[in-house]
Amino acid sequence: MNLDGLTLAVLTKELAQHLVTGQIQRLLQIDKTTIVLKINTPTGNQNLVITAGNLPACYLSHGITDLPKEPTALCMFLRKHLEGARITAIEQLNGDRILRISADKLALDGSLISNRIYIELMGKYSNCIFVQDGLILEALIHVTPLMNRERSIAPKLPYELPPNSERGSLFEFSDEEIKELLQNFSQGTVADTVRRIFNGFGPALLKEVCYLANLTEKTAIDTLSKESLNCLGTALSQVKEAVASATQLLVYENANHKKLYSPIPLTYLEAQGGQLQATYDSISQPLELAVVKQGGINTTSNELERTLQQAIKKEELRHSKIQTELDASDKAEEYKSYGDLLMINAYLDTQYKSTVTVDNILADPIEPITIPLLPELTIVENAQHYYKQYTKLKNRMQSGLYQLNQSSQRIDYLQSVLYSLTIADSKDLVQEIYNECEQAGLLKKSKKPVSYKAPKHNFMRFPIDGGEIFIGRNNQQNEYLTHRFAKPNDIWFHTLQVQGSHVILRPAEGTTSTDEMLTLGAQYAAYFSRARESSKVAVDYTLIKYIKKPPASPLGFVIYTNQKTAVIDPKEPVLNKTTNYYE
Repeated sequence: MNLDGLTLAVLTKELAQHLVTGQIQRLLQIDKTTIVLKINTPTGNQNLVITAGNLPACYLSHGITDLPKEPTALCMFLRKHLEGARITAIEQLNGDRILRISADKLALDGSLISNRIYIELMGKYSNCIFVQDGLILEALIHVTPLMNRERSIAPKLPYELPPNSERGSLFEFSDEEIKELLQNFSQGTVADTVRRIFNGFGPALLKEVCYLANLTEKTAIDTLSKESLNCLGTALSQVKEAVASATQLLVYENANHKKLYSPIPLTYLEAQGGQLQATYDSISQPLELAVVKQGGINTTSNELERTLQQAIKKEELRHSKIQTELDASDKAEEYKSYGDLLMINAYLDTQYKSTVTVDNILADPIEPITIPLLPELTIVENAQHYYKQYTKLKNRMQSGLYQLNQSSQRIDYLQSVLYSLTIADSKDLVQEIYNECEQAGLLKKSKKPVSYKAPKHNFMRFPIDGGEIFIGRNNQQNEYLTHRFAKPNDIWFHTLQVQGSHVILRPAEGTTSTDEMLTLGAQYAAYFSRARESSKVAVDYTLIKYIKKPPASPLGFVIYTNQKTAVIDPKEPVLNKTTNYYE
């Protein structure tokens, strides 16, 4: 979701209203290109998110709880200079997509240190640069002369505005001055002229100006009469006044189903049949929704997901290599027969020959067979060579089958952890999965100890008519539920050959499970699995006493017997407020 300069002017006004006079209490770095400033203001605490990654944005957030465990070196350095600073101004520079946050801080000697945070939201050239006394302290993205010959960004260099950012802001000129600028600096088309004089015009607002002036963007400016130029100036003034008083963001959809964003109504689009899809009271709200929806910030859960996907891909590659070696092991018996036939015909002189043809007396009927040879070896030495190949392949087959089984188990385990991450809806659950990945060697163990102990009772519990159903949210909870919490006569459910949660059905004391309870348990097991969106999911169920955990097996892995299989549609638990039971 890219904002033009005029829409950014509305965002600047919104940020200034909430943050000016506030004090920066904490600086957090979420990923390499994203920081969060926790600011204490007279109206309450605010979270300002600044990201210069794939989806560059700056907005007020409701708070990011999925934070990294340890601060980076850059984070610690910026904390030294910015924490405790008071925000004195938030401005937009020259109407361009550049915000400047002024944050002053008292030094130990009582002098005032002036810090500036330049937020450049310019697509792939986006950046967040921290400046003190005109020199760059640090930046989220360093730019070397090899990357950009016109502008370098690195510590201790003087800060300079990006090229082509010296054009004027529409808000700096009066109505008469706007008309004079159009008359004196007209060149090319209407669109070229407006963009050459003023910063901040995206496609949508430029079309709106042309529509209000009854012109087209491609009209040559030198063909316009003085009256038409005055109409264009009036249209620019109308847009300027509308944007200056705007406090919202409108989301439109045109005939091609493309979304357009504007702080003011787009009358041209409405005339073309475009539809208003949504109205937001602030600019920050849709920005946060877009960044979260499109994964613009690499939070801990995103980082975990990427790590797990890479581990799965690596293990699948290893699995295919083992399978390829096993397929090659099928030649073991062929190599043994070659060795036997060569020993039977050991009297033949085959030195310096690449093949030998003999009668295959080991086959019925007997047929001639051509055996490849190593020319530098005698026939007996070639036979010994084939026997060695046979022994090697036989040993490889035995170890390969074991490795293939272990690899399949590891892939299933990694897939189960990835599934657990998709249903984790709180910081505690993500932390449990993070700890599990550390224990499994997928992540480097943090030196910082965990500040809390994960509760064992954090699994889901659903009271039903005649009993209760318990569902694990990750492998640690599945392990605890199945092997420690469940009783021998509780009923265990799990989808067949599909990663999912362990589901435990516990009938009320003194009763047995009914068909309705079993059906509900199977439906819940199908829903809390990777087959949630499927229909007719196979679910195995058996008593807990028939569940076993193999030695040295990964978390959540079990083997079971005496099972029955139900083929059923997934069902989400729904609370009946009348009976207070889930159905």
